[in-house]
Amino acid sequence: MKRAIFRAASGRGGFRRLLLCCLGVLGGLALVTSACSDLLKVNDPDVVTPGNLGDPSVLPTIRAGAVGDFTLAYSGSGADGSGGIEGVIMTGGLLSDEWVNSETFPNRILDDARQVAINDATMQTVFRNVQRARRATQFAADRYRGLAPDTLLEPGFAEMLGLEGFMWVFMAENYCSGVPVSHANEDGSLVFGDPLTTTELLDTALARFNAAIATTTSTTMIRLATVGKARAQLDLGQFAAAGTTAGAVPLTFSYTVQHTENTTREYNGVFNANVIGERYSVADKEGINGLPWRSVADPRTPFERVPGTDVGFDNATPQYDALRYGDRKAPVTVATGAEAGLIVAEAALQAGDTGAGGAFLTALNALRAAPPTYFNSTRANVPAVPPLAALTTADITAAGGAVNLLFNERARWLWLTAHRLSDLRRLVRQYGRAANSVFPTGAYFKVQVPTYGNDVNFPIPIDELNNPNFTQCIDRNP
Repeated sequence: MKRAIFRAASGRGGFRRLLLCCLGVLGGLALVTSACSDLLKVNDPDVVTPGNLGDPSVLPTIRAGAVGDFTLAYSGSGADGSGGIEGVIMTGGLLSDEWVNSETFPNRILDDARQVAINDATMQTVFRNVQRARRATQFAADRYRGLAPDTLLEPGFAEMLGLEGFMWVFMAENYCSGVPVSHANEDGSLVFGDPLTTTELLDTALARFNAAIATTTSTTMIRLATVGKARAQLDLGQFAAAGTTAGAVPLTFSYTVQHTENTTREYNGVFNANVIGERYSVADKEGINGLPWRSVADPRTPFERVPGTDVGFDNATPQYDALRYGDRKAPVTVATGAEAGLIVAEAALQAGDTGAGGAFLTALNALRAAPPTYFNSTRANVPAVPPLAALTTADITAAGGAVNLLFNERARWLWLTAHRLSDLRRLVRQYGRAANSVFPTGAYFKVQVPTYGNDVNFPIPIDELNNPNFTQCIDRNP
């Protein structure tokens, strides 16, 4: 006898994964008496048989599985050894200037040096997890749509639409133009997808966010989707619309995903790869152009080197640990009022309102005057971010212009939340900067690679060559 089940592995914070498995039962086991079977029978509320997928009672479990897959793709985990499994926070930070490689794996060294190979095993795993999370959230939304008596009263429905929207944003922000998106039918057959341009990916994200906003009365889910919508509009260069959208979200808002220490899969992957595995180290002025993350101290981007001679996994690179995530169970923000405020500031910058008392400085200073607690480290001995001095037109001049000031503020507030790669790309695409004046460039610091390459995004991994509709990226432009 065989039966297929969907099982969600649960954690303290409701962090669960939807796992398909098959159980084979040997014929000899049929000799067990019914009385013994009754004694061994366990009612497990986290088991959902395929036949029960039409029952509304399974919706919380399906939702939990989708959130788990989203979290793995976003912030990674501690599974698969000391290095863990990276999410887009780690890999995007490595290709940009938030991290430097402090281990020996050749593929991650190439990623750090902006020379990503299509057969890069790390990026193959990340891409698969991104697509799996996109599919899991889509599947969950479809289940809500088909089973919930009233989706307007089910915040999980809007949440799944919103999280799916973020997966489309991550594909647009991290990968080249031409990401193929395939779909699985209920019978298990696969429909190969065509490559989608960056604009098409973002338009799809907007559709998901708009649907989420329109189908819930939950303030939290409306704000989650609203921040995502404003982010997609910003990526599309729709600055005024993005500012209007973001203006509806208060600075105190945050939507976070949870991590626990129940299993290695549930660890905070950023903390695990940096502090436990020592595969990534906090960068500083990487490749000439990188931000001075360490040499210019800022309470929003705390770090340490303990002991003072600590080196990474490669036994050579100075190891600096980020302190925003203080342990393996630290939660990670996905959408925040801080990001909304920064989008409002950028809309004002685009409108030319950067003078004293204008909307640009007003938006930035509102955030500096009342730093949100959701960015504080979970480590007890790391001070909370205090109120910061108000910025003036003199700070705009000192930064070399309002654009530089804005992106410095974005870098500090949104540190290690999968924004930096997209911001560097936008500086090239939307603000006319040369790529090698924005991204790390020049001599690379490890002997394996003499100089930085020219990559500004990730290519599609070699696995996708099995897709008859796909050959490679449409382009590698920012």
